[in-house]
Amino acid sequence: MTATTVDASWLSSLNQGKIGFTRFCTYLGLMLGISAMAMFGNGYNEDAFLLQILSMQGVLWGGTGALLGLACGAVLGALKPSLNESRFALNTVPWLDGLLGMILLAMLWSLFEPAAAQINYEDQSNLVSGDIVMAMNVIFIFSAVSYIAYLFAPESFIGRVATLSAYAGVFAGGSALLLRWYESYLLDMEIGHAPVSNLYEVFILLFCITSAVYLTLERRYQAKAMGAFVMTLVSAGVFFGIWLDSIGQADIKPLVPALQSYWMKIHVPMNFVGYGSFAVACGAGMAYLFRYRLENKGSQSRMLAIFPTLDQLDQLAYKAVAIGFPAFTLATILGAAWAAEAWGGYWSWDPKETWALIVWLIYGAYLHARVSHGWHGKALAWWAVAGFLVTVFCFLGVNMYLSGLHSYGRLS
Repeated sequence: MTATTVDASWLSSLNQGKIGFTRFCTYLGLMLGISAMAMFGNGYNEDAFLLQILSMQGVLWGGTGALLGLACGAVLGALKPSLNESRFALNTVPWLDGLLGMILLAMLWSLFEPAAAQINYEDQSNLVSGDIVMAMNVIFIFSAVSYIAYLFAPESFIGRVATLSAYAGVFAGGSALLLRWYESYLLDMEIGHAPVSNLYEVFILLFCITSAVYLTLERRYQAKAMGAFVMTLVSAGVFFGIWLDSIGQADIKPLVPALQSYWMKIHVPMNFVGYGSFAVACGAGMAYLFRYRLENKGSQSRMLAIFPTLDQLDQLAYKAVAIGFPAFTLATILGAAWAAEAWGGYWSWDPKETWALIVWLIYGAYLHARVSHGWHGKALAWWAVAGFLVTVFCFLGVNMYLSGLHSYGRLS
């Protein structure tokens, strides 16, 4: 057994059994503690939500919740050992670990912020998050190039570099978004808000979620070759994000009245879990079509040895849609609830709502065709690719070209 295998086994053991379950309960207790603070503490302040969490009050409520969660996890795991093997808990723990890592990184980056006297709303170029986002851009492009190189030179070293750089990009992007949230308060307490309010911010969120969903599937199903397609999609988005920055869309700006709601912190991230998963399904569909073409031509390419089989790629696309569809469904329901609160009606056939419904129907029909009618193969691969093109228009095209109640999302 090599040192690498031992290290991987040791890391894997932290997410299994009693250790993993207890850690899951600790995270759950922490989140419940923060929620209890908002409900029963000194009052939920929408304009200073992040600062409330970071205050002594947040530490006390969150810390108490975490300790109670730790105790409950230990007791429940001892009384009912089968809970220690809960798939939901053990599959969720790595994601929560990753979020904690991003928070710690953001706290580290915050130490390098300029002095208060040097922070200016009119010129935000000296804020640290911009540099981290640029590093994320370079890392994701490098990761995509590495994955493509792996197709032609399937050396384990190149594969590890591709995967590790993708992880580095996720942590850079996630920590940059959290730092950007903190920076919005540094600019002005009235400006402070969660970083999911404009195209530039949500593109970074999309990169991170897409990469995280893909890396989860890669780790579980050894589908490294699929990264050449998924990370290429991410890199294409990176270039669009760079363009947004070049035309002044990267600045932190005050929220428009319609976005000044706690719903934004729930609805938008959930939406992008759907979008990111659909991007991964598209990557799997592209990989399927690529392999299908090679096999049909009778190719003897070495790529066939490292690609997942057609059945595996078909399964990966399905699994990605199965992750994204419930998240997108929940986001749509939450969006309707937000619309009722903001505009007095659950549904208004606004262009964004209409296209969201079209996306929902496309992927709902995909799941129906596969589960109820047993569809597989090339047709569903094309469906995954075409569905993502419609998703891109729903996300980007509607925001840029169509007006309606969601016009606050357009370029300004």
